[in-house]
Amino acid sequence: MAVKAGVSGATVSRVFNRPESVSPSTREKVLKAAKDLDYHPNVIATNFIKGISGNIGVIIPRIKNIHMLSVYYFAELLGGIGDALSRRGYNLVLLYHDITAPVMPGNDYTKYFKGNKVDGGILLGTFANEPSLVKLKEEGYRFCLINNYIENSGISYADADNLKGSYKAVKYLINLGHEKIAFLNGPMYYTNSIDRLKGYKRAMEEHGIPFNRELLFEGNYGRKSGYTAARKILSAKSPPSAIFVSNDRMAAGLLQGLLESGVKVPGDISIVGYDDSDVATVVTPQLTTVHVSFYEIGYRCADELVKCIKGEKDYFGISVQPKIVIRKSCSRPR
Repeated sequence: MAVKAGVSGATVSRVFNRPESVSPSTREKVLKAAKDLDYHPNVIATNFIKGISGNIGVIIPRIKNIHMLSVYYFAELLGGIGDALSRRGYNLVLLYHDITAPVMPGNDYTKYFKGNKVDGGILLGTFANEPSLVKLKEEGYRFCLINNYIENSGISYADADNLKGSYKAVKYLINLGHEKIAFLNGPMYYTNSIDRLKGYKRAMEEHGIPFNRELLFEGNYGRKSGYTAARKILSAKSPPSAIFVSNDRMAAGLLQGLLESGVKVPGDISIVGYDDSDVATVVTPQLTTVHVSFYEIGYRCADELVKCIKGEKDYFGISVQPKIVIRKSCSRPR
């Protein structure tokens, strides 16, 4: 190849290992020679010489009885992550982290970096303010969080603006004339649940509607917990005319529970979901919901993480803006 391109062997090596150190014209000659000779560099060997693996680990929770890869949220995130890493020349390595309790001070994420030979990691399903995440950063590992953040920690993250998304949903219901608005949220050990509650409260406060704790309910982001919540909500002293639900899976379960109880949606109660997942358009009535591009979150997160690994930056914070999608599950109160 060096003979064909009219350069030295050392120059050929630099073209494939340190292309920025070679002039564009020389680089073009070498790459043309490689193409003519049908040469394909051994990526594994090249990475070994550089002391890197070429792999990015994506650590997702393993939760009993839930097939995570079939969940819309994870499927969309992984689609975006995979596309970004492929474009950047990295491999995606899927790693599972067992979730057994909401608070696990003994978590040790370093094992995923040490034992699986990855150059960086993307962590999904972590809890708010886990000490183990700060430890991971202190030990110098390159990683980022999706759907979680730790303020003033310097830990990179990518997420939707959950406060704003929640605010938009509740404001939409208020503009329809609703004041008794219940909120079915997810567990409060997730930052997205914390922020969505803040958005709910802000919208109510701005419109002079007092916060009523009796209209606050908690599920686990699963469809069954939404179904179970229907009876609790209908048993409230002053039942709501509208319900904001923190994801579409719970909203679908809630909708089923309400309909089985003889409640008309949206005639008796309006529902707004969150995520704009495939569930939103297969239920009847179709859900008005808050759209979040999880694919974009995954793609941008992976792309920025590679920049950190390459030393182009030390930190990033990504906040994707949500928008409300109006369908058939809301109406003005009676």
